[in-house]
Amino acid sequence: MIYLDNSATTPLSSVVKESMMRAMEEFGNPSSLHALGLSAEKTVTASRDAIFSALGIRNKDAYRLYFTSSGSDANNQVLFGAARAKNFRFTPRIITTDSEHPSVLEPLSVLKNSGVEVVHLSTKGGKISLDEVREAINERTILISVMAVNNETGAIYDLRSIFSLAKRLNPQIITHTDCVQGCMKIPFSPETVMADAVSLSAHKIHGPKGVGALLLAKSLITAKRITPLIYGGGQEGGMRSGTENVIGIAGFGAAAKEASASLLAFREHTLTLREAFLSALPNTIKVNTPETFAPHIISITLPRLRSETLLHRLSAEGIFVSSGSACASNKKGSNYVLPAYGLSSDDADSTLRISLSRDTQKEDLLFTAERIAAAMNELIKR
Repeated sequence: MIYLDNSATTPLSSVVKESMMRAMEEFGNPSSLHALGLSAEKTVTASRDAIFSALGIRNKDAYRLYFTSSGSDANNQVLFGAARAKNFRFTPRIITTDSEHPSVLEPLSVLKNSGVEVVHLSTKGGKISLDEVREAINERTILISVMAVNNETGAIYDLRSIFSLAKRLNPQIITHTDCVQGCMKIPFSPETVMADAVSLSAHKIHGPKGVGALLLAKSLITAKRITPLIYGGGQEGGMRSGTENVIGIAGFGAAAKEASASLLAFREHTLTLREAFLSALPNTIKVNTPETFAPHIISITLPRLRSETLLHRLSAEGIFVSSGSACASNKKGSNYVLPAYGLSSDDADSTLRISLSRDTQKEDLLFTAERIAAAMNELIKR
């Protein structure tokens, strides 16, 4: 098996598995006051601290970290939480891009139907124009949401420039980034990019599925500018009620600690792999390379061959790649990111995503390039 769909999910690391196995023995409820509960709470706190450290946050008092069920959960929390926090005496505006994950665009579609104005910034070529940002922000803008790394093209967006401009134009604006694809894979600090809210997910960094997190600036909490979506027992500081997934949280903390320790090595590793893979591909294949990109995501467009055809051919040979976001692949009309990047609809339907991890081997990529070339020779001739 050659697994090259790491942007969809990553396998659990051995360190994470061991951490989760230990947590399985702590069956206490973290909200209980007895020794078993306190032990579980200690595990949750340790994981929270590990994620803080992995994000390089210097002033921990300025932020709060809330565990969620996923990155999608975190995105929904911040978008609905901000839009419903106050009875606005004006039509609130939210700014995002035309290439965001469905867990951002779908909530915004719901909010738009309830009266919120939604503005989409262009991401053509993997870039966002600051002039367009400047034109979009006004005194009614309550939030801007821009992902850190695009999950299909690998484009890295200049969050610091975008968010600092947004803050200058409207000091009250909430700056949010879906950092699921960038978390601990590219250098990132919420403080450096001026992010008030950051969405994270464990299973993209060799952690378990079913656990994510939302980092929020403490100022948003004290001013009640983000309200909960799930009410109940008041867990997670009242922001997200429900008994914490201690086993998953333990895995998230271990994954964050492991990923942050190998961040620079990961970048060098994936850059080397990327160059080797692209050099081995037939020169008739077009590589979609943004100006600033995360090396672990590679987008290639095939000549006169639908990506789905090649995807199934490779899968039959034990090579697993994707033709786009796993969260959108089963939805009709889901192919919107690549046209927004600038590809024609035909090219978008002929594009594959190869996504790497720290476990990916050069030999596997070279073999994959060989099998892609062989499949193209056979299938295009037909």
